[in-house]
Amino acid sequence: MKIFCSIKYFANRLVRKMKQVLAHTKIAKNYSFVAQMKKNMKFKNNILLALVLIVAACGGPKNLTQYKQNAEQAISEGNYAQAVENWKTYFNGQNEAENEITGAEYAEAAKTAFKADMTNQSVDWFDEARWAGYADEEMYTTLAEIFKGMDNLSKELTALEYYYGNFSKDNPEVNSRLFSIYDEIDQDEKALAVWEKLPLEKQRERENIEKFFDINKKLENEEIVDSVSSELLEINPDHTGALEWEAMKYYWRAENRYQREMEKYNNNKTRSQYRILLDELDKVTADFKVALSYFEKLWEQNPGEKYAPYMANIYARFNDEQKASYYRKFVE
Repeated sequence: MKIFCSIKYFANRLVRKMKQVLAHTKIAKNYSFVAQMKKNMKFKNNILLALVLIVAACGGPKNLTQYKQNAEQAISEGNYAQAVENWKTYFNGQNEAENEITGAEYAEAAKTAFKADMTNQSVDWFDEARWAGYADEEMYTTLAEIFKGMDNLSKELTALEYYYGNFSKDNPEVNSRLFSIYDEIDQDEKALAVWEKLPLEKQRERENIEKFFDINKKLENEEIVDSVSSELLEINPDHTGALEWEAMKYYWRAENRYQREMEKYNNNKTRSQYRILLDELDKVTADFKVALSYFEKLWEQNPGEKYAPYMANIYARFNDEQKASYYRKFVE
């Protein structure tokens, strides 16, 4: 049975017992120190209190420490629920005895509670650890995981940012999650800063590279978007944004070249200029074919007026009037 009585309670009981002994014992009258104690109850109470404190100091911590040891033993055995109960008993006893509890002890207990699926208890003990001025890496990664499970994005971000700012800027899991959150809350510059800390395998993950593509597209970082789009299509061949980027890139490269070279020829209709035109039109045709391959995939995803004008114009440049007319119907 787990019983914790206060020092004052023990002291009062001992004082009452001593009074009874002094009242019924004749021998007490023959000893001067007993007579002195009867005349000076304040002195006696102080002595008894000191004795009780000595007994408590010798016996109390030993018993409380045993509960802590029991908790650690239960943890080693994977019995986290029992470990939590032992931690509770230990903390209750320490508080009743007005003994200090370290932040490290609260943090260790909080990690145990998390493993026992007692998330609220875990957060409470982590708070105690923080108030005691304690922090470690696992503490903040665990807090972040708890708050993610609670769908509390603000607190999860706070835990991750504390970890990033105080422990390590090179944890791939932490950085990957930070990148995702910054993208979600439109903190684009912070997202790009964390991106630089991600290892290549994390950057190549589909979700991450798609976000990276969209952020740079929004920021009009065209060179980066252009370099990432083809890489993204290797990972996700059906990514609409990357398909559109590649389709438009090759389409306008071809169309602008066509318009430019036709204007040159119309202004200088010579044999040499005509040969140049034919060479340039071969390049135009090659780029239009590449653009068409992307537009055909986009058409499968979303047939209609969005892509029809481009496909109609490409077939017109190929002198395929039948197909050009087909796609024009979607925009007329």
